[in-house]
Amino acid sequence: MEPYRIRFMTEVNCDFALWGDPWRPLPLNGDEDAEDLENVLPISDDLRRRILDWADRYYRYDGGDHDLDMSDFDGRGMYLSRELQSELGSAYRVHYHFTFAGGREKWMPVVEDGPCPGWTAS
Repeated sequence: MEPYRIRFMTEVNCDFALWGDPWRPLPLNGDEDAEDLENVLPISDDLRRRILDWADRYYRYDGGDHDLDMSDFDGRGMYLSRELQSELGSAYRVHYHFTFAGGREKWMPVVEDGPCPGWTAS
């Protein structure tokens, strides 16, 4: 069976970061159209908290809190998404979507030589 795809990204007015594979059952429990993936995926509590903190940071920034330092936001998200892929394993495929212009060019060279099977980014 093809791995379950997860998109790791920000979205306007959203305080979560993980978007599932529409109309596909989760490998974990067979639920379709799973919501709140951060809380149902088989990941460590520490990673879950850091992903939700990352999403909340963008939610606050998008809501007008422009005093937040977002210079490392895409880098943190990229590393979190790779850690998510490592914890989930081969039954899942995590794709990270960079948020800010220039994020991909800035951060991808940092991980080019570090394999993370199943992980992609754009």
